Amino acid sequence: MISLHAADIPNGYDLIDATWVMPTRTDPLDDYLFGTSHIVDTDAIKAFNIAQRLSGAAKVFGLCGLRGEQPVAVYDRVGLFSAPWVWWMLRSHGCKAVLVEGWGDTVPKSPKPTASFFGSCANPALMNATKEDVLAALGTETQIIDARPAARFAGDAEEPRPNCRAGHIPGSVNIPFPTLKSGRSFHDQETLWDLFDEQEIDLNSPIITTCGSGVTASGLAFALTRCGAKNVRVYQGSWAEWGPDDSLPIETGQ
Repeated sequence: MISLHAADIPNGYDLIDATWVMPTRTDPLDDYLFGTSHIVDTDAIKAFNIAQRLSGAAKVFGLCGLRGEQPVAVYDRVGLFSAPWVWWMLRSHGCKAVLVEGWGDTVPKSPKPTASFFGSCANPALMNATKEDVLAALGTETQIIDARPAARFAGDAEEPRPNCRAGHIPGSVNIPFPTLKSGRSFHDQETLWDLFDEQEIDLNSPIITTCGSGVTASGLAFALTRCGAKNVRVYQGSWAEWGPDDSLPIETGQ
């Protein structure tokens, strides 16, 4: 892992805005970072159904002018919300991607992002899980971690999507996404290690991350990767797919 100020991001990296916001958000967005060369149409990615989302994302990346061989630095104007999601999908398609952290926290007029570099993977199936994969993982050594708020995980809060049951995937562990970061940066490796250890997460065993629709699950996957986990997959369908399907098992409570 390498941490850099924005001005030190290597030449040849495209800086891309990957902002996606919940439809209910009313707060203003941050400004674009200086030097932004591409804006990813994240709404277009969201419009694809779950089965087509990864292949659809590749088409959107192409329409945005991104090339598979071109290294990219990814940020969002919310503050580390949707950028990890796009970062994960870019890596799923073999791109060399950088997640931009920390910009604008203390020097808004002169943002100084830091970036965390990881290797890339050219096989989306190795980095993403389907509903069938999750079903097959139940009762095995594979750990399922849910990034939703505790009340939604427990089934105490109403789901924001219609006709969606409340609760969580049986046997899953809840680590709410906001606990992974401070401001526009993820916690350092040692702090994240402590958090995962407290939840008895084995970083050497297979892990599937989930959330509401795959966005914050990707942020959770980033944090796990930062801590050295090698076998992490994101369930892109997440609760938006699992919750409404009465044929799938659920649990409530913590």
